[in-house]
Amino acid sequence: MPGLAFATNFLWVMVIGLLGPSLPAIVEDLGISYAQAGLFFTLLSLGSLFGSSLGAAASDRLPRKALYAGCALCLAAGLALVGFMPVYALVALLVFLLSVAGSPLGSIGQSVMLGADPGRRERNLSLFTTFGALGSLLAPILVSANFTAGLAWRWGFLETALIALALAVAILAVRLPTAAAPKVRTSALAMLANRRVLTTGVMIFFSVATDLGFVYWLSEYFKTELGVSLRLASSVTGLYLLGIISGRLLISVALKRLRPETLLPASLALALAGILAFILVPGPGAKAALCAVYGLGVGPVFPLLMSRGTREFPEQSGAVSGILYAGIALGGMLFPLLVGTLAQSVGIARSYWFCAAAVAGLLAGAMVMRARPGSGHRASDVSGNGAG
Repeated sequence: MPGLAFATNFLWVMVIGLLGPSLPAIVEDLGISYAQAGLFFTLLSLGSLFGSSLGAAASDRLPRKALYAGCALCLAAGLALVGFMPVYALVALLVFLLSVAGSPLGSIGQSVMLGADPGRRERNLSLFTTFGALGSLLAPILVSANFTAGLAWRWGFLETALIALALAVAILAVRLPTAAAPKVRTSALAMLANRRVLTTGVMIFFSVATDLGFVYWLSEYFKTELGVSLRLASSVTGLYLLGIISGRLLISVALKRLRPETLLPASLALALAGILAFILVPGPGAKAALCAVYGLGVGPVFPLLMSRGTREFPEQSGAVSGILYAGIALGGMLFPLLVGTLAQSVGIARSYWFCAAAVAGLLAGAMVMRARPGSGHRASDVSGNGAG
């Protein structure tokens, strides 16, 4: 059962990951500005805000199989249509619609996974987000392979549509557990009033600036400001994602010895050192290597925050996951567009100082959470749950 959740998160994050490395070719093909390109990510996140929040809550109440498979089929159709739309406005509209349809996949999968085995929350969330990072890693590899073969950027979306179709078939073939009715159903407003859920959601919102705000413009930065080829610019994102994957795989091991409240600021400190070095060190080779270092620090942040927030309402994992995913969507609406607007005004290199400031702010918040008495769980509890 967790395998299906891992596959759905892999697919959805792969879809998100197609835009970044395809961006230089999209800008050239459609003749658009950085600010217009940033609107793609805003629309993607706006659709995700509605889709993931409503989908996760609905998975606690409605027949999961029909909801799950229907989202996968709609995503496949939207991806295929993007491959044939000739103008910016139609592509932007489809990005929004496929996001509404496809974004519930990750949150529904997470709800099913957490409900099926709540005792392995930290470990499964680590693997869940690791498969998402693998999807992000495959996306630039696919785009780079297509460019090497002389294919247009649209082929990546057509190929991913086939994966979405295969996922829909797999969902229909697997038996899903029925969501158990909670003893006491808590409203979304009451969940937001919970201090742990609220602070976690705010931190997840700002964490988008450290991740998507950085990676979405990475290929364009290497192509236009560092002068590397389109093929190499589209593949350098993979180094960052290798760091993300490595950081998330290390969580399961580290949680056996260290508390989450210790790991979170340590990861953010590494990320801050990595992005400052990335900004200041010259040369594309050194910067590419530092992308991996930065990813190693950023990687553990999201699963640690998600685990912190979803622990509060284990019987309504879908609803609380939807609230936390809304933080991602709101951040995705704002930060890629903001970084793109800054890049248009001052250049992509200088816009990365904003990402560094976001990392510093999250580090300060993590240190406050660590110092606050009773803000977390014992290390023995976490490591025991992680071991299952």
